[in-house]
Amino acid sequence: MKRIIMLFTLLAFSISAFGNERVKGRVYGKESNSKQRPLPGANIIFAGTSNGTTSDASGNFELAVSKESNTLIVSYVGFVTDTIQILDQDFLEVVLRSSSTTVKDVEVVGTQSSLVLDYKGIENSQVITKRELQKAACCDLSESFETNPSVDVSVTDAITGIKQIEMLGLSGIYTQKSLEAIPYLRGLSSNIGLTFLPGTWIKSINVNKGIGSVVNGFESMTGQIDVGMVKPFDPLEKDLTFNAYGNLDQRFEGNLNYRKNFGDYLSSITLLHVSSRQHESDVNNDNFMDLPRYNDFNILQKWKLIGEDNWETQIGIQYYQGKKDGGTLASVNTSSHNNTYRYNSDNQNIRVYGKLGYVFPNSDYKSIGFQWAFNRFENESGFGTRNYTGIHNNVFLNLIYQSSIFNDSHKFRTGLSFLFDEFEEEYINTDYNRIERIPGAYFEYTFSPDETFSVVAGTRLDEHNFFGTMFTPRLHMRYASDEDWVFRATGGKGYRSPNIFMEYSSIFVSSRELQINSANSFGYGLQQEEAWNFGLNITHYFLYEWREATISIDFYRTEFVNALIADIDTDQNKIIFYDESNGITSNSFQTELNIEPFERVETRAAYRYLDVQQKINSVWKSKPLTSKHRALFNLGYRTEEYDDGNGWAFDVTYKWFGTKRVPSVSFTDNSRPRRTSSPYFSLVNTQVTKRFELGFDLYLGIENVFNFRQDEPIVDPQNPNGDTFDASLVWGPVSGRMAYLGLRYEL
Repeated sequence: MKRIIMLFTLLAFSISAFGNERVKGRVYGKESNSKQRPLPGANIIFAGTSNGTTSDASGNFELAVSKESNTLIVSYVGFVTDTIQILDQDFLEVVLRSSSTTVKDVEVVGTQSSLVLDYKGIENSQVITKRELQKAACCDLSESFETNPSVDVSVTDAITGIKQIEMLGLSGIYTQKSLEAIPYLRGLSSNIGLTFLPGTWIKSINVNKGIGSVVNGFESMTGQIDVGMVKPFDPLEKDLTFNAYGNLDQRFEGNLNYRKNFGDYLSSITLLHVSSRQHESDVNNDNFMDLPRYNDFNILQKWKLIGEDNWETQIGIQYYQGKKDGGTLASVNTSSHNNTYRYNSDNQNIRVYGKLGYVFPNSDYKSIGFQWAFNRFENESGFGTRNYTGIHNNVFLNLIYQSSIFNDSHKFRTGLSFLFDEFEEEYINTDYNRIERIPGAYFEYTFSPDETFSVVAGTRLDEHNFFGTMFTPRLHMRYASDEDWVFRATGGKGYRSPNIFMEYSSIFVSSRELQINSANSFGYGLQQEEAWNFGLNITHYFLYEWREATISIDFYRTEFVNALIADIDTDQNKIIFYDESNGITSNSFQTELNIEPFERVETRAAYRYLDVQQKINSVWKSKPLTSKHRALFNLGYRTEEYDDGNGWAFDVTYKWFGTKRVPSVSFTDNSRPRRTSSPYFSLVNTQVTKRFELGFDLYLGIENVFNFRQDEPIVDPQNPNGDTFDASLVWGPVSGRMAYLGLRYEL
């Protein structure tokens, strides 16, 4: 490990010698009424080159000085393009005049890395752009992290096909997931809901490591994943997008995005998704489908209204329905009860959400906003002889006011929130119902005297109707010793209420009996989980041949004050849930290099070490089915014509996983022992994309190129109703090599 760190560090120092001059500035737009406002998404490029960028949400931009030109071209839809000569200015103030003519066609020119490490962000944040998402099939949110080293994706078991994510070595249930800054995919839908967001609906994904902001709630413990959707008002978005996908396992998907402007103030976007797989595959010959058959229907309608008096509002409505059917093959003789196991699941989700905001005149930061959401999720499932139903009604309200104190160096955000959760669950004729009402208040202060130092200190106070007062302090710091080095530190606390049936759905696909060691009379009888998270990050931003590159090193530690333990080690015939004080610790170390060694060739290399321990019967054991060592390498190349709408793009991703601890399980006849650790293994994915001038892309890919599969993913599959049947001990791919073909069209 030390050699790897030394190698990356020496590489960073040597490459940084090539140069570090940068030009910075802000782009404003001057309307006909003489009002001046920052322009997000303005295009800035050096004349005659491909060296360019876009301005951020505040109109700020920064890019490397070009050897080939000292003239900047700044453009924005609806404004007159300006040309600026770079001399010795420290900071550029660019003001574009409103255009009196209608612009019909605009050509956007510039380059941006497909994975952006936010230089100015106080939190350790990565932005996964649309171009990064297109490196893989990316059919839904769970499949959007195939090229990302910070987020792990794996299947929960060998029957349901449910995919889960992990950050910092812990389950994705400890990572707050939000949709455009509004909490989403929580409660009963925290795992299964990753399929609710198709890839074509996603514009970008913001991944923050470590504890989150108090403004977003108290649930974030290991990080936050905020999904940015394609937007109604966006001059860079196409009016019509169509995507079709199919693979050799006969999984077919269709997506349609339609955007419509109704004048200058009202816009809408309609997002439609349908997918299906009806093929039964059994590559390991255990008489079980490798993946379930399913049908999905998903639609989202969104409107955005911009008022003339600085008011802005958004409203969205989403409906999802999905049905699954799996288990033993239909061809298996069903006359014998002992060799038949059927799985079926019916899910429905209805979500209505919105935002209302007002920006005070003559102030870039002072505003007031209101976020709200209502979500109803229903699940009805059958697992062999076991049945489960769950209903989750959720209401979220959040009032946010932000302003500055004295000057822009002292800013704050404060507000009030209310969270309502109603759970109705039934498992084998036993009800587990509960209602949670949690009003809260928060205050977050930002001190940023200059561009080198920033600190965000926040605290929130929430009152749970059963567990009482929850105090959540959080702190984030950023220090830039110079323009190339950024140091970040974070620390804080988080809380969450467990939902054992949906978060540990593997209990259903085994013969294990459920045992809950109750500590109270609320819901399952379990306490809230409570954890501290601390982290450090060092990121070096440098130029290699005038192309931006980064190398980062981070370390995070998560310590649980109170943890929920899902014990599958003590008794192979049981899964035992109980509360444990100081019951889980997680240490995560990661180093990552992003560099473009040659023009239009992007590479990413990363290594991560995890040490996750949980206390089982007062004895510390490593977390099962979690690899301590993981490495990733991604290589992407695109031809010069690709960005102009006609060319080729090639992507290859290599992932290596170290061994994982597997709980010991015996076969019925004790004929052979079950492995207690997995072998190390590697996976390779590749994709080729051809872009045509007519406006469509054709992409062909192969997942798991070398066809690696876990041997015997199901314990005792011939006796699914016996005492040792278990399909939850999955440490590797269940299905093998998969080829796919897709078509994207934009108009």
